[in-house]
Amino acid sequence: MPKLQERPKDNGVAKHVRLRNKGQITIPNEILEQLELTANTNLKVTVVDGRIVLIPMIEIAKDQAWYWTETWQQDEKEAQQEIDKGQTSGPLAVEDALAWLDEEE
Repeated sequence: MPKLQERPKDNGVAKHVRLRNKGQITIPNEILEQLELTANTNLKVTVVDGRIVLIPMIEIAKDQAWYWTETWQQDEKEAQQEIDKGQTSGPLAVEDALAWLDEEE
């Protein structure tokens, strides 16, 4: 998990806020603008070394979530490394692709 000081947009802004009823706080406008946060932004709340950390999250549609799994991302990384090394054969003709799919393993 990245540390707050490692975030590229962190300029050390520190503001005081008061915890309200139902555990609510108001994030100061300066911080909202700096991080480009808007109403209804989802935030992940974690505790790190006794500190409350809010991490902006991006929503991903359920039908696209498979792409962001650890396994798929690792496969994408390996495929890109093969492409970068020139270890690919290029696109297949449709007939060749269908024949390849029909081959027994």
